[in-house]
Amino acid sequence: MRKLVIALVAVSVLALPAHAQRRGAEQGPTPEEIQRKRDAAELDQKYKAAIKVQSATQTNTKKDPWANMRGSSDGTNK
Repeated sequence: MRKLVIALVAVSVLALPAHAQRRGAEQGPTPEEIQRKRDAAELDQKYKAAIKVQSATQTNTKKDPWANMRGSSDGTNK
């Protein structure tokens, strides 16, 4: 009898963390979590749209940041 009680106590102690995890999963998302997910999705959508607009307006030509610092290209140095 004593061994049975000890075994039952040990099993119940080991089952508590699993029971706590299952109880949290049953509740579902709170309204705050739903709103945060919606806000994150909206922000992600705006970011992707901004990147798309930026890449569409950008030209493929590379600009030389040192163009004004160099001498003229006619072969003479100043």
